[in-house]
Amino acid sequence: MERHEPGRIRAVEDLKVYRTISKRVGNAVRLAEVVQVLVRYGFSDVVHRLSLHEGLPAKVLRGLRLIEAPSGEPETQGRRLREALTELGPTAVKFGQILSTRPALVGAELAKDLGQLQDHVHALEFDQLKPVIEEELGAPIADLFSEFNEEAVASASLSQVYRARTRTGNQVAVKVQRPGIRRIIEADLLLMHAIAEWIAERVPDIAWMNPAGTVDEFARSVRRELDFNIEARIIEQFRKNYDGDPQVFVPRVYSELSSERVLTMDWVEGVRVDDIAQYPQYRSNPHTVAATGADTLCKQVFEYRFFHADPHPGNILLIGENRIAFLDYGMVGSLEEADTATIADVLRAIFRQDAESAVQAMLQFTTSGEADDYSALVHEVADYIAFDAQAILSTGEVGKAIDRLTTIMRKYRLQLAPRVSLLMKALVTVESTGRALDPGIDMVPIIKPYVERIVAHRFSPAQLARETRHNMALFVRMGRQMPGDLSHLLRMLRAGKLKIQLNHEGITHLAAAMDRASNRVTVGLITGAVIVGSSLLLGADIGARTLGLSGFIFAGILGLSLVVSILRSRNI
Repeated sequence: MERHEPGRIRAVEDLKVYRTISKRVGNAVRLAEVVQVLVRYGFSDVVHRLSLHEGLPAKVLRGLRLIEAPSGEPETQGRRLREALTELGPTAVKFGQILSTRPALVGAELAKDLGQLQDHVHALEFDQLKPVIEEELGAPIADLFSEFNEEAVASASLSQVYRARTRTGNQVAVKVQRPGIRRIIEADLLLMHAIAEWIAERVPDIAWMNPAGTVDEFARSVRRELDFNIEARIIEQFRKNYDGDPQVFVPRVYSELSSERVLTMDWVEGVRVDDIAQYPQYRSNPHTVAATGADTLCKQVFEYRFFHADPHPGNILLIGENRIAFLDYGMVGSLEEADTATIADVLRAIFRQDAESAVQAMLQFTTSGEADDYSALVHEVADYIAFDAQAILSTGEVGKAIDRLTTIMRKYRLQLAPRVSLLMKALVTVESTGRALDPGIDMVPIIKPYVERIVAHRFSPAQLARETRHNMALFVRMGRQMPGDLSHLLRMLRAGKLKIQLNHEGITHLAAAMDRASNRVTVGLITGAVIVGSSLLLGADIGARTLGLSGFIFAGILGLSLVVSILRSRNI
């Protein structure tokens, strides 16, 4: 047994190396596909700027004629980007949908275009998804359902939906994850993270956007969406929030028929909320439904702090009597109590034309928390509120007013936190949906009572007493911890283990520059010394002429290399 152990270890190590090489080859091929699609849809300028056409992988792939070097600088447009992302597959589509929630990152126009990405793909044959259902639920379909329609009623990049009937006679929708989709997405996420790090290193004016952090945020989101158990818990929370509500219906989840890759819930019968022609049949009024949808989102944000982040018309059904039902709970947002208070502060500041308060509130929603040029930011926001915001609010477009404010924040390289970006996107989406139903809808009187209640609650005696108790508890905790912390510091000091570490930004670059300079000085001194020594050898009649000439040649090579090094450093 022991004789075979080294061989087994080598085999395991060889397998690891093989997997690493395979992964890198797979990434290179996928990168070639990404570059091809971007160039084909006219984004060669992006490929040039991100240097995706450079480096060893691209050179090898061009040599094999797998990709072509991009040429030209065509204008990039959101429509072509949507088509490119759609062709690149499910991960790219999902990433585009996430970016559509970040107008402060990609710009309002591009975010609007990406918001129209449709996650609809050709349905797979039922025979390919049937094993997933039976494996996840642990029984044949005939034993699980009394009826099961094998034709998909909806097909997306991650899953397909079927209509069925339970053994108890209830009509249900069965959402089934596509086989192999996890492997595809994980491979794409790995490549996306590598590209993000590449961009951060090579494009300094984009590095502030934290591309790798954006990819990490997307990875967390899409992995949550791949776990249907999480979506089931989200639906149950919404169902609890709207229990007994006559305006909103939330389907029930059948836990015994659900798992990580299968989700079974009530079948919702209805029509798209923007199908106005069907309203008389459903005994509903579009003006009432528009107000209901807007009020529902406000309630989700300010009361439940748990909101549907993608309320476009395809995700809202009219089920009758002015009642609506939300579909697809894969993209939701959650807020802290402090977040709702800050949102109220932003809106209140806009209503009262208080630019500095609006900026201070918005900064609490940014990832950095501060602006490099605070005075200029406040001045620009003041101009916006004075000349544009009130005109926008007079038409009832609260979402548009906030969206313009986030555009100004982006100009000053300020990123909104992801949860707030989701909220802004939801607000703009539900507002546009409401206007499709009722062009004259005014969001101000709908949202203003919620803002006033939040502000009144913050300054109520009960809330002030609660905050006072909380702050006192913090002081007491600090007082209890302080003696122990001081004792620990003294013990470390006596033991000589107390270290103070200082980090200076850019010090590594300075050290590298000094190292290069000292190396050049050293080479210059050596070159001079060799020249002087060679001259002495040639001048003295001691038969060392060959050695002197060799010294001159060596000095010439050193001097030439020094000149080349200096010229190259100037061109960088």
